[in-house]
Amino acid sequence: MPEIKLTNITKRWGKFYAVDDVSLDIPDNSFITLLGPSGCGKTTILRMIAGLETPTSGQIRIGDRVVFDSDAGIDVPANKRKVGFLFQNYALWPNMTVYQNISFGLSNVKERLLKIDWEARTASDLIRALQSGKHLRLCAP
Repeated sequence: MPEIKLTNITKRWGKFYAVDDVSLDIPDNSFITLLGPSGCGKTTILRMIAGLETPTSGQIRIGDRVVFDSDAGIDVPANKRKVGFLFQNYALWPNMTVYQNISFGLSNVKERLLKIDWEARTASDLIRALQSGKHLRLCAP
């Protein structure tokens, strides 16, 4: 996952501020947790990153790409952000199985997905391990 950077993000509905001037840096390949009481803006922040909610002001970057900037008028739609979102309520479509709910989003991907050549990757790992003299744990895909 690329770095995600929120700069001075605000989300307001009328006079109600769901998120007020939040800045957050999430480093590449990191795991974070948003913790707080109900109504403090955790879900709103996640929805803004995913593009399901439009911030009132601020900037959101995913990797090297600006996906939202209120000053520049940039607002990349959710389907172009390559961000996944799993709702807290598991019953997105109660008439579907768990597999069907999860695969639904994947079946609608129109872009060509990256394929990993596992043999080439393993060979490359072996070469690096032999060159460095370090132990390497190999596992199949």
